[in-house]
Amino acid sequence: MPMNLGINQTEFTRVKDIKIPDIFYNRLKSGVEDFDKLFGEGLLPGASATLTAQAGCGKTTFLLQLLEHLNQAGYDVAYASGEENCFQLAFTCKRLDVKGVSIANVTDVDTIAEAMEEADVMVVDSFQALTTKTKMNSRALEQYAISTLCNKAKETECVLFFIMHLTKSGQLKGSTLVPHSVDVNMMISHDLENDDDTTRIISVSKNRFGQCIDVQAILGHKGFHIGEKVTTGKKAKSKKDRKADLKKQILALDPPMITEQRVMSTFSLTKGQTYVALKALVDDKKLKKFGRGANAVWKKM
Repeated sequence: MPMNLGINQTEFTRVKDIKIPDIFYNRLKSGVEDFDKLFGEGLLPGASATLTAQAGCGKTTFLLQLLEHLNQAGYDVAYASGEENCFQLAFTCKRLDVKGVSIANVTDVDTIAEAMEEADVMVVDSFQALTTKTKMNSRALEQYAISTLCNKAKETECVLFFIMHLTKSGQLKGSTLVPHSVDVNMMISHDLENDDDTTRIISVSKNRFGQCIDVQAILGHKGFHIGEKVTTGKKAKSKKDRKADLKKQILALDPPMITEQRVMSTFSLTKGQTYVALKALVDDKKLKKFGRGANAVWKKM
């Protein structure tokens, strides 16, 4: 499920004629260099990732620490837990000195998708714990969950993490649909060349937007010691700020008549992103919609 650039994928287009969306240059940075380089100098808004590891290797700890650093950098971050209740998770957060992460016990796919509207980063713990209100078999649920949540990530520019479980033999639980569909695959494992049981290797085996690397880290009582905090310079804007900027840019279009296709082509948006932006302006009573479907137009109020 690659990033949708808003062009017709059945038509061959010369590279020089493709406008790369600005979002590719606006990485979310935690301020911790070793965290950020794992993802290719920061997290790409709308990207999806998996994190796998055997029990006790530090999956929850790693992501809670990453979210805390991102929150300190000004981003809205959330952790949807189907494995531990909020009190257990909050107790872990206290030990790790994690304070700014929003947590909830929620496993319903559609509820999580709705919450992604406002979040810059969402962690789902775990993919195997996801549920739906509509009864379906495990294969159908897997397909529905990955399609709904990955599409929502790209539509809302929310970075999405799935924590994945492994069997005792080290195999991924379920099919290979999830790792094939996401943009980044990560794994935490014990460092077999080190006798110290606290040493971990954080590996990126797939990255559509960066390099595949390994980073060594020490896991202690207070969490991962993975690098010092650094000054990152100008940070990427949060989702809230990006939404506000896009609204202003759409309202500045001249002449005042606005079409869906015009917004898509002008700002290199997908159809879903365009729908969300125009609906928000209608809700704000800045635009009024006339007509339906491909013939719809929006006018300033």
